[in-house]
Amino acid sequence: MPFQLAECGLPDKNRAARLEYPGMNDKPATARDVVGDYLSEQCTVIIDSESQLRAGENVIHATRVAVRRLRSTIRVFSELFDPSEAAHLEEELVWWAGLLGNVRDMDILAQRQAALLDELPAELTLGPVGSTIQAELAVQRKQAMDAMLEALDSERYRKLVGLVHHWRSDPPFTAAADASPASIDSAIKKARKKVSKRLSNAVAARRASEPSDELFHRSRKASKRHRYAVEAALPVWGDKAEEIISQRKDLQDLLGNYQDSIVSAAFLRELGGRLGIRSGQNGFSYGVLYAREIHAGDSLLDDLRPFL
Repeated sequence: MPFQLAECGLPDKNRAARLEYPGMNDKPATARDVVGDYLSEQCTVIIDSESQLRAGENVIHATRVAVRRLRSTIRVFSELFDPSEAAHLEEELVWWAGLLGNVRDMDILAQRQAALLDELPAELTLGPVGSTIQAELAVQRKQAMDAMLEALDSERYRKLVGLVHHWRSDPPFTAAADASPASIDSAIKKARKKVSKRLSNAVAARRASEPSDELFHRSRKASKRHRYAVEAALPVWGDKAEEIISQRKDLQDLLGNYQDSIVSAAFLRELGGRLGIRSGQNGFSYGVLYAREIHAGDSLLDDLRPFL
């Protein structure tokens, strides 16, 4: 299964300010209040994005992150939602996230290739490697963008928007959502333990020279779910949540950069092998860039020590 490029998603820096309650009576009284507010925020971003996407505004990243946060919320706090409705929404969000991700991945890959080329000495740049990479990614991005825009006019998307409206106005909460805000702590703790377990397994595999890339990929996804769950708890956790969110972002950035190097290396290997032997091209520079990406993760285990 091909890897997706990493995308950590920046936290909403204004969220904490918006969630400062003027009095005790205004604080969340139930888990429904805490999780429902976070869920509503993500639904609003997704709903509002349609007109912006159609207008060509640069909101693909923000929309994709909102989709991920919504998916994470219904998964981590699964006991709070009707299982069948949650499963249906999850399926449709996966579809939409895939289309958005195909576009965003090209943007991330293009940024990484540009940075690699900027660092490549002139004497190691043989042939039109820069323009070739740029042209290749432009074609792939257009194809992904066209597919995403076409999906906006589909019946499936219209139904997804209807679902998101429903989840924003009347989420299918279970009776468990009427418990105190503290009741969500156990789900967040479970999400944290999953990060530790997956990361430990990935590190152990790497130290044993066993396949570990997919394990690190899964660790990063678990870290994001834990981070988003803590974001939801900001109204009741306060500074404690802010500290955890910052730590998780650092881990995501580290693992995300490693994953991006893997995707970039695969792209360079395929492109160099396909075009490097053509007239006017030279596969040497692609090989140099590939080698740099392959070795980008050499210090990964050392870098991960603060998180183990």
